[in-house]
Order: sequence, then C-alpha cells, then structure tokens
Amino acid sequence: MTPIFVAIASTFVTLAACAQDIRFVPGKGPADTLGDTERAAALLAIDTLAADLEVPRESVELDTVRAVEWRDSSLGCPKPGMAYLDVISPGHKVTLRVDGQIYVVHEAGNKAFVCRQTKALGGITPERELVFGPQLVVARTDLAERLGVRDSEIQFLSSEGRTFANASLDCPEPGQTYAEAQVRGWVLTFAVRGRRHTYHTDLHRTIPCPPITAD
Repeated sequence: MTPIFVAIASTFVTLAACAQDIRFVPGKGPADTLGDTERAAALLAIDTLAADLEVPRESVELDTVRAVEWRDSSLGCPKPGMAYLDVISPGHKVTLRVDGQIYVVHEAGNKAFVCRQTKALGGITPERELVFGPQLVVARTDLAERLGVRDSEIQFLSSEGRTFANASLDCPEPGQTYAEAQVRGWVLTFAVRGRRHTYHTDLHRTIPCPPITAD
C-alpha cells in the first residue's frame, strides 16, 4: 500500500474511532452528527470526567455540547473569594451523564475541568439547562446587551412551560399578522437590579415580552 493510501486509511480509522468512543445519552446521537471542534471538546470532556470520577470512560454518556464564550478566566466556574481576569475565552460547555447523574465540564484552549458549583450555572440546575439551554443563553445575552450590564448581574428566577396561541409567541408586533397555530415553549423570567424581565421562547425564537428598555 502506498504512503498516501496509508495516510487516508489511517484518517478514516481515526475518525471512526472517535465516533465510536462517544456514547450519547439515548436519543441524543449519533456521534457523527458532531463537527470536528465539538467532537474534540466532547472527547476531552469525557476523558476529564472519567478521570475525575475514576470510572471507565465507556460509562460516560454525552448529552450536549454547546459553544460558549467564557467572560473571564474562571471559565464560568468562579470560586468564592477569588478574583479573575476579564478575558474572553472561546470554549464549550459539555453536559455528560454517568449512571443517570448529570455533570457539566467546561472547556477552553484544549483544557477542561468538571464544574460542580451551582452558581456557575447561573442558578440553573443541569437538568433544567438540558430543556431550554440554548434559548436561555440567547435570552441572557440579549438582556445583558439591551441593559448594558454584566452577565453576573442577571439573576435567573423561573421558567414556565406555556402553549402560545399563535406564531407571535403571544408577543405580537403592531401591523403584523401571524399564523393561528399553537406553539409550545417557555416563559423565562430574570431579575436585574430589582426589575423583572420576561422572555417568550420556543425552539427557534427568543423574544423579550414585553419589550425591554434600559429606562
């Protein structure tokens, strides 16, 4: 076999091994749906958690991999009494399960660690994050930008499942018409500096309702 064919064959074997090394939570896979960056983050997170718990890596199941931008050097997992640099670090939040227990691994710069601090999730349990995690991140980011505040100033209060009456998510804009179809989603409530703000969201859109201003 010529060197070039050996290299190609080796590449396919490596990719196949990577896919086989990832066990998804039932209904969440298969691993070949991940991009190269997400796959690398997932593999690192799995190895990190397995070493932390001292369990076989085969017992670790992958639930979600989400790209994030950590806003300081704590990588989203600050410890009480510690100060951190305000530096943006691109990375991933990886949610895993072992024997039904949920764990969260934070990754950036090819380094990863298990984050067990409740405050690191902004008051959100891992179980709740799995339900509407992406929408929650969008809402928090949007709220921070609208009010000009740091993410740490935003307190997540509650989520309420709701069936909206139409495609406006019960937040119609003047002069717009919407399809009359029931849409399942959530109402997310936050508090910032003593004021409450709500977002209506489904699997595709996240809308401040009522409109939010900095006044």
